[in-house]
Amino acid sequence: MGISMEDYEILKKIIQDYPDALSERKKLQALFADFFPQDRLKRNTLLMAFDDGIINEMRGLTQIDQIAMHRFVRSMEQGYGIRTKNAENAVYTWARAMGLLSDQGTACARNDRGLGEPASEAGTKEWEEVVSDSLYEFEETSWGIKILRFADFDENVVVIPNVIEGKKVIAIGNHAFKGCVGIEKIIISEGIEILGNGVFLNCKGLKEVVLPGTLKCIGTTDPTGCPAILGSMTKFDGAFEYTSLESITIPDRVKSIGEHTFAGCGNLKKAVLPFRLKEIRKGTFQWCRSLEEVVFPRELEVIRLSAFEGCESVRNIDLPEGVTSIEEGAFAGCRSLESIYIPDSVTEIGGGKGNGFLQTFGEYEERHEKFTILCNAGSYAMRYARTQQIRCANVQY
Repeated sequence: MGISMEDYEILKKIIQDYPDALSERKKLQALFADFFPQDRLKRNTLLMAFDDGIINEMRGLTQIDQIAMHRFVRSMEQGYGIRTKNAENAVYTWARAMGLLSDQGTACARNDRGLGEPASEAGTKEWEEVVSDSLYEFEETSWGIKILRFADFDENVVVIPNVIEGKKVIAIGNHAFKGCVGIEKIIISEGIEILGNGVFLNCKGLKEVVLPGTLKCIGTTDPTGCPAILGSMTKFDGAFEYTSLESITIPDRVKSIGEHTFAGCGNLKKAVLPFRLKEIRKGTFQWCRSLEEVVFPRELEVIRLSAFEGCESVRNIDLPEGVTSIEEGAFAGCRSLESIYIPDSVTEIGGGKGNGFLQTFGEYEERHEKFTILCNAGSYAMRYARTQQIRCANVQY
């Protein structure tokens, strides 16, 4: 499999000497640049395993078996579109460095099938089979089944299966349920990992959705960053755009949420975002007029163009430390917004790829009369508030 002793020994030394690096991506990235300066592929694949949450899971283990190893490799293949061999190398290097695999264990895992092929279908399942009598159009891919279209009559409650004709469902494709206005609740079975663009677009009766803990990706904004199983698109409709959802909790394994995912969800009141999410993309909650509460990701870095534009009911926003950029129009039209805490980590407000006409917090006449930026003295947020003639106050306000 091409793994040298030196690789995992170096990684083991990094873990021992810099244990906090496993919680700080930037530090880990810098260490990889120092210790693997000539091997960009190795650095990138080791970081992919970290970004995918695999290392966080490994930290809770005392040993690892082939089933778990296979799951981790598949996760990297599907999430990043990399070759099986490269995914295997990264996963094995981490497992050896963290003391989860002995030499004997590694040898046992290297069989004639290769890690990318499970010993048996039954042996790799970590979820209970859910089948359905509903009709679906689907296609088989090298990763599993992709549902193309819901081909049955609308029901109040629809359970999307994780097995069709004995084969695992991995993804629900673009626009698969578009316009199914009669469905009120959807339960997506465990094991499903990817939701396509516009998958529930204009499902106007949809009030509740149950997302699986296995979910990793909701839509995309860039075909080059899209899981290959979805294919490419030129139009990026939001997965739940113009539905009647009232609240949403997104599982913590989700690392990517596409543009306009909840745009136009006029009844949405609360949204809980996954802690590993790095950015809230363009128009994600645009015109969610009833939105009152947002639980932001702990690792959030960027809030994109018009992400919360037109959210007229939100009153207070508390951004987490680590956010660096709030783009143009991000909170425009938030007429009830009385205060927003902007941490010291923010170094840009109003950037992005907009047309330059949208103010980040809207025009003066559309802001709440008490609108205040809460920040620390000397921060970028304070300087921005002064420049824009927006009231600012100490964070203790």
